[in-house]
Amino acid sequence: MVNIRKVAFIFLFFTICFGDVYNWKSHSANILPRKRFEIGLFHPFRYGYSNTLEYSMYPIWFLVMPNLTLKKSHNKLFDYDVASRWSLYYPSPILKMFSREGLGGLIDPNFKVPPMLGLSISLLFTKKLLDIDMTFNSGVDIGLSFGDLDDRINIELPLIYHRLSVFHNNYGFHTGLDLEKSITKKISTLIDFDFSVLPGMNTKKTDSGIAKLLGEHSFEHKALLIYEKSETFRLLTGYKFVYGEYPFGSESRILPFLPLLDTWVPMIELQWGRTFN
Repeated sequence: MVNIRKVAFIFLFFTICFGDVYNWKSHSANILPRKRFEIGLFHPFRYGYSNTLEYSMYPIWFLVMPNLTLKKSHNKLFDYDVASRWSLYYPSPILKMFSREGLGGLIDPNFKVPPMLGLSISLLFTKKLLDIDMTFNSGVDIGLSFGDLDDRINIELPLIYHRLSVFHNNYGFHTGLDLEKSITKKISTLIDFDFSVLPGMNTKKTDSGIAKLLGEHSFEHKALLIYEKSETFRLLTGYKFVYGEYPFGSESRILPFLPLLDTWVPMIELQWGRTFN
């Protein structure tokens, strides 16, 4: 059971790290064509339900962290393609799985994990400018706890800590920019910048207004090189940079990071897609 928990945590960490390694245009306001699906090693399953609506989920995690995301296209605004994205997830089961003593335990088992429900709502605006596909996104994150949530129920690791902290602060905001450019017919690059804040979290009465507004915050950046062999397969490699405020102070790191080797290694992601007739 310990080994299963270790493998599950490693896979969860890589899923969060690589889950932002976008499928074909999943980061943009564009919607998957009807009846097309896309999936990756660490990326969610996406399906074009109609020409204006797609849904996605992480199938492997659904039993221990039920999740669902809907993306809906809207009318253009100032020549920008516009879409809204609604994500819902229930992390309590997987947090309870890691609530144990000894190897494989990440949360003190003396703390009771209550039912928790997370909701993230984003607006996306996409436009091509100087042969660069630009996407702006901004939105709100909501964390609901149906019971007493101890402040120590968290995992102080990059990517994971700030995503769980929204349940302690109840709300937060995020914004980001994605830039994608084709180099050749089959090779392209993608660079993104994402910033999230939890206003007022862990601030003092003597802190300035800006400090209280930012609260605990994090910055994430990613750079990818993409090889698209065809409409059914592509390969991605690159890195992810993370900076954030933690209870022990601020920290920055390039991911994926292998602690045993004390070094960074390039991320590798394989993705597949197909359209049903």
